[in-house]
Amino acid sequence: MTNNTNPFEGEELPPDPTDISSATLRRLAAGIDAGQLDDEEYQAAVRALEMLTPANRQPSSSDEALDWIAGEDIVLSRLALEYLTDRLEKAEPLAFTPWRSREPPPRKWLIKEWLPAGRVVMLSGTGGAGKSRLALQLAAGIASGGNDRGEWIQGASFPGLALATTAPAPVVFASWEDEPEEFHRRLSELSGSNTPWVTPDNLAHLLPVDMAGQGPVWAPASGRHIATLATITPTGERLRRLCESQGARLLVLDPLAAAYAADENARGLVRAFVSDWDAWARANDCAVLILAHPPKSGADYAGSTDWQGSVRALWTLSQETIGLPPARGQPDCRTKVWTLDAVKGNYGAAPDPVQLAWDHTGGGLRWQINATIREVPHGRFD
Repeated sequence: MTNNTNPFEGEELPPDPTDISSATLRRLAAGIDAGQLDDEEYQAAVRALEMLTPANRQPSSSDEALDWIAGEDIVLSRLALEYLTDRLEKAEPLAFTPWRSREPPPRKWLIKEWLPAGRVVMLSGTGGAGKSRLALQLAAGIASGGNDRGEWIQGASFPGLALATTAPAPVVFASWEDEPEEFHRRLSELSGSNTPWVTPDNLAHLLPVDMAGQGPVWAPASGRHIATLATITPTGERLRRLCESQGARLLVLDPLAAAYAADENARGLVRAFVSDWDAWARANDCAVLILAHPPKSGADYAGSTDWQGSVRALWTLSQETIGLPPARGQPDCRTKVWTLDAVKGNYGAAPDPVQLAWDHTGGGLRWQINATIREVPHGRFD
């Protein structure tokens, strides 16, 4: 029995929308050139043109996208790559961790109950309170390992501010405000008998980075408003690569106002920034300490409340003047004291606040803990 079936015959394919659109425009070409289209023809031409516009075209499947890429049409190849990139992002599985019966690993700290390893922490205080100097003193302590009691500030072992380990570790201090020479001047002032770990030989792991003119690490796309979605900048990528190449355990961003160029009052934008840097911090075991100013309202942070909600720990550095105002013509004998307070800690009860004072012995200028309260010169030390 003869089989009359044509092997080349099959199901009729639906017409290609782009072919139909091209045919429509070809049919109307004379009228378009003459400017003599009626309303129905005009609407048909507009729809056909929209169908042929690259932005309105995309492959219907990954196979079709690969066919487009194999062709010679550059526009179609670009659209196919965008399609595949989008599909792959949607196909990426979310990681989950099932409960296991084995003992969980201990939580890692740089300073127990104060500074968790590999997380984002914020230090807030008014301008001139001394945040930058305190952060530099902490950076010098971690980079050198402090003394044999883990002190990075005199008396730290008594109130519970001692380093979790005395092993030296790399620290990157990114400053948009102070040049390298100022870092050297401040480190020279910080050194002395009360901070014997602050010496050039001990601070090989401390890496100050001059960020002036480098731009923020997080910002909207070029030309976009600060309220639009932001992302890491090339400057931020370079800073991360530096930390990764050095094996840094701490990155200091000073100040937030220069590092973050998006809307600080938009909760979603704040969350996205902190979440992304926290994910990087965990992946690289590098804590990120952000220095910020509080708002005039007296809260612990500027901008959205999500700054406090999204960081893993929040420290505040505040100043108080003790004593009565002097009488007219009399010297001011009031005493200034500062309090370092961990107002938020996600891993247990917040530690007790610590009282700080300036140590001026030997002509230096350094923080100390629980020092005898005495007069200190009036001025700004940030």
